[in-house]
Amino acid sequence: MRRVALLICICSIYLAKAQDKTYAMRVINALCSEEMNGRGYVKQGDRTAANYISKEYSSVGLKPFGSNYFQYFGFPVNYFPYDISVWLDGLQLKPGIDFLVSPDCPPLSGNYKLVYVDSETVTIESRFKNFLRKRIRNRFVIIDKTKPWMTAEKVHQMESNTMLAKGFIYLENKLTWGVSTERKQPVKLHVLKSVARSFFRMVRVEILADISHSYPTQNVIGYIPGTQYPDSFVVLTAHYDHLGRMGPDALFAGANDNASGVAMLLDMAKYYKLHPPKMSMAFICFAGEEAGLLGSAFYVSNPVFPLEKIRFLLNMDLMGTGENGMTVVNATLFKQEYDTLVYLNDGLGYLKTVNPRGKAANSDHYWFGEKGVRCFFVYLLGDYTFYHDVFDRPDMLSLKKYDESFKLLSRFLDTLTGN
Repeated sequence: MRRVALLICICSIYLAKAQDKTYAMRVINALCSEEMNGRGYVKQGDRTAANYISKEYSSVGLKPFGSNYFQYFGFPVNYFPYDISVWLDGLQLKPGIDFLVSPDCPPLSGNYKLVYVDSETVTIESRFKNFLRKRIRNRFVIIDKTKPWMTAEKVHQMESNTMLAKGFIYLENKLTWGVSTERKQPVKLHVLKSVARSFFRMVRVEILADISHSYPTQNVIGYIPGTQYPDSFVVLTAHYDHLGRMGPDALFAGANDNASGVAMLLDMAKYYKLHPPKMSMAFICFAGEEAGLLGSAFYVSNPVFPLEKIRFLLNMDLMGTGENGMTVVNATLFKQEYDTLVYLNDGLGYLKTVNPRGKAANSDHYWFGEKGVRCFFVYLLGDYTFYHDVFDRPDMLSLKKYDESFKLLSRFLDTLTGN
């Protein structure tokens, strides 16, 4: 008990004014502004965000590894800078709220009859096989994914499109979007079930899209030299890209995913600039995470310093909640570091729980782990339900456990750097 009490006393003094929640919220608001265009590919929103982050690096006093903070690369991406409209029997749907186009959607314009798939067609095997053999060119098939009898296997079989449908409309209870590096036929629309309860006969679509086969983007990298061990690094990472826009009206701001992680990273940079670490600390904001962890994949193939010099890497994503604790990916692989994190949290009582999770390819830590770098991916848990949708906005994000999470993670990093 005396050891824990001493730990609490020391850390309370040491970290009393470490974090800056006001600064973090300012960063989140900036990254989610209209000017950033969802940090995607419409109007080069990701480039605007990268420029903002580089200015913050400079203001904090981080050093670049080269002439600037950018590491340039490119990748293909399908994106939607133009008006996108969908009508069901004359009822115009609201982009992002009532419907989404699939991220890999090609351009399409026209009016098309609708074909509904009912329970008997799906559950009676002979009828289902007959349906798959039909030819329904220039029609859209409506698939109600909210029904228990509409299994993932049946949906997959229909998506093979042996019936040569012009497109598919999926009725869903929640709409989530993404990023695609390619286009695929047929056209797929996702429509909220609550706005499509009536029986419709026709769909009219006006979809315009652009595709870049090598979209230019950049990782943003800076560092603080270590006072005693400058050739050893602890690395903090967070992806700054998000989904961008689906036409001019649907903005995917990405407050929790992952403006919150970038805010935490920049706040950490401010803190460690004022409290110089014994080991060097690198701060990397990755592009292209939503397109398939592309920024981190490029980095591990083109590191700005040798990967073997990394003592540990901490990747932060979805850092805007925390009332239900934290999850640590790779906890089962790196038990010593996980036990340290749990010990600190138990002693200081910052978060409700620190849950262990095994290896997962769900964020930018993954490629580093594949190269033998010891690393965690941490994300916070809460009652925040907005993910990859237009409602993930700063005004919806409370940062309930931001201060406690910052204190816990910075104390954990201090154990790694020898501070």
